[in-house]
Amino acid sequence: MGRQKSVDTIDNKRRRMPFVAKIKREDPFKRVDEQEIHHMCRRIAATSEYCSLAGWREDAGFRLFLFTTWAKARAMQHWIDRSGIAHRPMPKLGETKEEKAARDSELMEWALGSGAARDIVQAYRRRIFAGDAHISAI
Repeated sequence: MGRQKSVDTIDNKRRRMPFVAKIKREDPFKRVDEQEIHHMCRRIAATSEYCSLAGWREDAGFRLFLFTTWAKARAMQHWIDRSGIAHRPMPKLGETKEEKAARDSELMEWALGSGAARDIVQAYRRRIFAGDAHISAI
């Protein structure tokens, strides 16, 4: 029988990296903020390892950053507190009403200007009168 490969579990990582820095936040980060956090962890950890975990409790969500030394975890916590990263705005999800209205207006300008609006409406009516399903269901 071959030797079984060991698994690097969260518990093993927590034993190797017992020192913790923490960000309290439930909302997602913008991509640029995620990259900044990652780069700062790599910079602080230098040649040693670090680990990032997310969790939730009844009152709030959080991200933990595990390091091999107290000094590295303290440096990360200092950066978290100084940078204010926990309070930065979350990424925008979806279009605002203004963006949707501008897109609709641009679409109507194109459809009317190119003469496509008439063809689109006629094709839609033919499908409905033929008894086909609603065009958005296709």
